[in-house]
Amino acid sequence: MDTTKQITIVGAGPAGLTASIILSKFGYNVNLYEQNNNVGLRFNGDFQGLENWSDKEDTLDILKNLGVRINFLCQPYFGNDGFFYGPNLKKIKVKTSRPLFYLIERGSNENSLDRGLLKQAEESGVNILWGQKLDAVKDGPAIVGTGPKAADAIAKGMVFKTSHKNIFIGFLDNKIAPKAYAYLLVNNGKATFATCLFEDFKNEGLYYKRALNRLDSVLTIDKIEPKEFGGFVNFFNEPKYSKSDRILYVGENAGFQDALWGFGIKYAVLSGYYAAQSIIYKQDYKELCEKHLGPKLKTSLANRFLFAHFTNYGYSFILSKLEKYDDVIPPLRKHYNQTNTKRIFYEISKRRYKSRLIDKQCLHKNCDCVWCRHGKTAHGEFAVN
Repeated sequence: MDTTKQITIVGAGPAGLTASIILSKFGYNVNLYEQNNNVGLRFNGDFQGLENWSDKEDTLDILKNLGVRINFLCQPYFGNDGFFYGPNLKKIKVKTSRPLFYLIERGSNENSLDRGLLKQAEESGVNILWGQKLDAVKDGPAIVGTGPKAADAIAKGMVFKTSHKNIFIGFLDNKIAPKAYAYLLVNNGKATFATCLFEDFKNEGLYYKRALNRLDSVLTIDKIEPKEFGGFVNFFNEPKYSKSDRILYVGENAGFQDALWGFGIKYAVLSGYYAAQSIIYKQDYKELCEKHLGPKLKTSLANRFLFAHFTNYGYSFILSKLEKYDDVIPPLRKHYNQTNTKRIFYEISKRRYKSRLIDKQCLHKNCDCVWCRHGKTAHGEFAVN
């Protein structure tokens, strides 16, 4: 067997699966190790969003150009498909010339993003080894995408069935989602509601209760068979690209995440793609990522720093300003462009978040938050033999 065409991938998340699809299509023999017995087990059939505002090109066109098919639920939601509410409960509707985001499902269900990418990997000939945790690679290059290692933000929510029409609602209010947001997503009789927290994790139950009360105050919606869930995201002040020349890190495992809102799926998929490209064309993985992903990752961390210092008054001001645009996509995209000001705030934010992000351990003692209940999984350093 040609060992130069033998590739090991660890982790069947969006990044690892994307890398495996691309490499297999280019004739590589891909062994993908997944310690679980299915994909998407971190998730609960909850709806999430593929953001569609940070790039000039539409997100679906980006995925198609990468070689990723849309064989999963991917419903476009325009500005007029929903509302935003600030702390003053004023209903804000924004206008968009294209989908604001694409609603997708996460988990092991048939229509989920995770199952869709798995099917594409299997069709491409990827050899998936279920229930196997690989701690070291002896021969050939490897791509590692084992998911987040710490909680820099958490979500507390529920999935349920409903008769309500398709809609999205976003909430900005530090009383229900400190330095983050709460959201409702409804699609074809199913719904996800959650509140996100960037601080004060131990009081998640209080914020969740407040958020539910807020939802019920602005919308009448039936909640059938509700099931609660928790989730978390992890971002770094600087991505960790590789360990030696043979181990490439992708996805949230490497820090490819949107630090502002946590819309990191596109970053994860792109990191898998660039890892595959670096192997196929013998290119430097770090250089590819820094060129194509680095500017937006840095700007998102600067945006996180700025947003964290907004008060509820600031949220109301931002929403009222967005309401006046004929199309909010260009101004939103502008905030992901690097400027001298954003570069300065990035340097400040690196120092601000450094200590927390280096410590990939539980952030609390004697705590019952989402992270402490669900996030304490062992993630050791990946060994190169």
